[in-house]
Amino acid sequence: MATRKPYSRLTKVLVGMLVVVFSILLAGGWLIFKNEAPRPAQIVDQQGNVLISKKTLVSGQAVYEKYGLTDYGTYLGNGSYLGPDYTAEALHHYIEGMHSYYAQKLYHQPFKQLSEIKREGIIGKTRHEIRENRYSQSDQTLTLTTAQVAGLRAMQAYYRKAFINNPKQAGLPENMIKLQEKGNFLTKGNKVNQLSSFFFWGAWMSSTNRPGRNFSYTNNWPYDLEAGNTMPAEAMIWTALSVAFLVAGVGVVIYYQRRYHFDMQATYTTEAGMPLIDPDQPITTSQRKVAKFFVIVMVLFLIQIMLGELMAHYYVENEFFGLPLQNIWPFNLAKTWHLQLVIFWIATSWLAAGIYIVPRVLGREPKRQGILVDTLFWALIVVVGGSMLGEWGDILGFIKKQWWLFGHSGWEYIEMGKFWQILFIIGMLLWIFILWRGFVPAMRRKMAGEGADRTRLVTLLFFGSIAIPAFYLASLFIMPNSHVTFADYWRWWIVHLWVEGIFESFAVILIGYLMVDMKLTTVRSTVRALYFQITLLLGTGVIGMGHHYFWEGDHSIWLALGACFSALEVIPLCLLVWEAYTHYRVYRDTTGSFPYKGTFMFLVSTGLWNAVGAGALGFLINAPAINYFEHGTQWTSAHAHGSMAGVYGMFSIAILLYVMRNISQKSVWTPKVEKWVKWACIALNVGLAGMVFATLMPVGYIQLKDALTNGYWHARLTSFYHQPLVSGLMWGRMPWDLIFTAGVVILLVVVVYAFFHLKPAENKKMAAAHETFDEQTTPSH
Repeated sequence: MATRKPYSRLTKVLVGMLVVVFSILLAGGWLIFKNEAPRPAQIVDQQGNVLISKKTLVSGQAVYEKYGLTDYGTYLGNGSYLGPDYTAEALHHYIEGMHSYYAQKLYHQPFKQLSEIKREGIIGKTRHEIRENRYSQSDQTLTLTTAQVAGLRAMQAYYRKAFINNPKQAGLPENMIKLQEKGNFLTKGNKVNQLSSFFFWGAWMSSTNRPGRNFSYTNNWPYDLEAGNTMPAEAMIWTALSVAFLVAGVGVVIYYQRRYHFDMQATYTTEAGMPLIDPDQPITTSQRKVAKFFVIVMVLFLIQIMLGELMAHYYVENEFFGLPLQNIWPFNLAKTWHLQLVIFWIATSWLAAGIYIVPRVLGREPKRQGILVDTLFWALIVVVGGSMLGEWGDILGFIKKQWWLFGHSGWEYIEMGKFWQILFIIGMLLWIFILWRGFVPAMRRKMAGEGADRTRLVTLLFFGSIAIPAFYLASLFIMPNSHVTFADYWRWWIVHLWVEGIFESFAVILIGYLMVDMKLTTVRSTVRALYFQITLLLGTGVIGMGHHYFWEGDHSIWLALGACFSALEVIPLCLLVWEAYTHYRVYRDTTGSFPYKGTFMFLVSTGLWNAVGAGALGFLINAPAINYFEHGTQWTSAHAHGSMAGVYGMFSIAILLYVMRNISQKSVWTPKVEKWVKWACIALNVGLAGMVFATLMPVGYIQLKDALTNGYWHARLTSFYHQPLVSGLMWGRMPWDLIFTAGVVILLVVVVYAFFHLKPAENKKMAAAHETFDEQTTPSH
């Protein structure tokens, strides 16, 4: 019992914090669902004629999902960024149709030919008309005025032109949407008309006041003066308060961090030298088998960035240097694979690292562990290959009825069909079982002193591992006919809570374990530091994910909670810079024989991108007053690349290099190969920094300025990217992409080379050598 006392208070604080923040998140979710915009049973004109039924509305949403349009444009600002935001665009054409109606009715002239005074009068009349909420809760009917019906017809005509014989839809094949498509959740009728009905519903809820309120169901987003959509005052108020929270939070966190010394303490001094680290120890069967996981990791990484380069090209040219690749790999498919592959290769890297650690934790190879590892490997191959083929067949029209099971789910970051999502979860559960066979027996050992500290570290790592499949279960709540607010609430559990929260927490725990395993930091200080970091990461991040709910048709409570806690999220991310310095110090203080210099170069990169990509760029775009105008522009893309590639990508490569160094022969890691790894790290960092700061940030600045000047819909037009300056910046991305690609190719060569020079599996020798390796403390000089 005494061995638990050093961590009892930390454990209570962590558990108590988790209970509080998840209670707030779930309570906020309940408010979100309670206050979501209604989906009318029918939309009628003033004579009672049905214009749109709920079946048509749901079918239009299914068309949007089936063809992966979330990976081309955006809906309510969420999705991809080449295509338009369909909410803002639909709202614009809806209003234009109403303007034309009143111009003909009142003055018998086209709207653009009217005098400025007459135009302003019509704009004001239209603005007042669309703000009035004519939805009847009792019979679930939305009634449109005659002018609104005219606006609906004009919007439908626009989308019929846009999606039928559409050579100007950059990056998409002509007639992509099959007009009489059949399948689950699709009803009879013209599919483009149904799609436009779904877009109209988004335009309606974004411009119609909530009952008894003076703002719309989306808190007046998107910005459009003609619709009366201006930034709510609360957005500015909570932006200011969030900055105050950040300043106060920095002071409080620094006080506790220094007061209780929550940092990893080195086991060595510069004068005494580094501990002797010998990676050339015997390995087991399962440890040897993880090498093929890392080969797949690098192959998927290379494919993923090549798809990213194809997407970047679509911004400046509909084809690929004259080749009509959009007919085979349209932009929405390339984006789907690009996002899905990054999750696959990062997750696979972490799965493999966990498998490698099991014998180190247990001190021996669990029986028949190699069979389970092979089963997991081939399961991942099936899920990766099957889901990609399914999405390709769905978007190009080959998969019909069961599209949502085997094709595209329709939601960004969880594009896999439900069948593949379930297989992916089963694969992760198999991974947990593989870990359980080594971790749980190790956790049950009764040990004292440093042994008890190690047990606590293993326990943290195991529970962090369990959280990875557990939080992905949120994807199963989303169905093709789910209300978009309900779906996006749970989707952000995957994108933000799973990827940015659970992944981040697992990463810092794994880093802590590796530092202890290499005898670079003391066990107790590492465990204390991990408690502190996880408490801060999840304490701020769980509620901080509310910044995704500002404009989603959700309750405005998230303007307060999301703004303040998003600002606080920056603190733990920036504190990780100190951890990056710790890793740099290790790299700096090592002799030429230190075997993990490549790993520590990438760990330093991880810490820096945590502060810059995730922290600084995240803070830049998440403040409500900025996010209102910026939401869904290239600044969002800059943050996404800086955090995903800069943090999780660099960390995944770090642990890849660590494991490959331990399971391959010493002769592989010559000074020449080490130099290759160094150049790969430089290339990846330079390429990523150029992509983010020389292309995405300047383009995002121009786009934000366009949104402020002309309205959000205008900044999201495809023609925006064809302006000379913007087009030049997008072409200027090419050198940075090539530099980044060179870094990936170098790493791929190194990993493949190491794969063909693995150590033999020696289970008994590994078990015998384990105790000797653990007790080794002789410093090197």
